[in-house]
Amino acid sequence: IIVSCCVGVLVTIGYFIIGLDYPLMLGVVAMVTNVIPFIGPWIGTFPGVVVGLFDSPTTAILVIVVVVIAQQIESQIISPQVMGRKLSIHPLTIIFLLLAVGNFAGIVGMLLAIPGYAVAKVIVSHIWRLVLLRKKHTDHTS
Repeated sequence: IIVSCCVGVLVTIGYFIIGLDYPLMLGVVAMVTNVIPFIGPWIGTFPGVVVGLFDSPTTAILVIVVVVIAQQIESQIISPQVMGRKLSIHPLTIIFLLLAVGNFAGIVGMLLAIPGYAVAKVIVSHIWRLVLLRKKHTDHTS
């Protein structure tokens, strides 16, 4: 939701900059639809392109440029920061993980990469603590 709100703000600002009619309403549509994986940004872009076409084909192209820039900022900067802070994972780890898993497992792998990594990280850290506690316990009893 945080990432979608950021996308909505970026798209709204971009629409204001290019002079598109109804920028706030179209930005809210982009924000709400961005929650839907993969097709949400396309759905959210469509109303902006339609409104842009009423002005001119150039405006419609500018709408697409604004959305592409906003989505790139979201995927390269905002998402890694937000996910990293919420899951206590470094943003570079997220980026490298998405790149590696994307090469091997495609889109489905990218969807499962971060949750899978987070679960694995929790399991490994708990096992590591258990091993340290057992070692500490056996050292004291000897």
